[in-house]
Amino acid sequence: MHAIYFRWKVAAGLERDFEQAWRELTELIRDERGGLGSRLHRCADGHYFAYAQWPSEHLWATQPEPTARMVALRNRMRECAELIDGPLRGDVVADLLVPSASD
Repeated sequence: MHAIYFRWKVAAGLERDFEQAWRELTELIRDERGGLGSRLHRCADGHYFAYAQWPSEHLWATQPEPTARMVALRNRMRECAELIDGPLRGDVVADLLVPSASD
């Protein structure tokens, strides 16, 4: 399994817009591109970070060009937030997360 990590600083007042764009983009990637989903976290300092999982680096790296809707959602995220870190990529070597009840 392959994982991708990002961290953002979201402008005050745009948190809900950022979260909605992230959610919709993540659902499209999961449903249309073979991603395994992602988790978004908000830190005490207001920064956000997310990590997404993919079956393999190859599947992530060979995705087709993004759809117009995906581009619009990425642009909305950029309007709401500054990318601080990422993408950082790596293969999962240990996974000790317990699946949530909603998984």
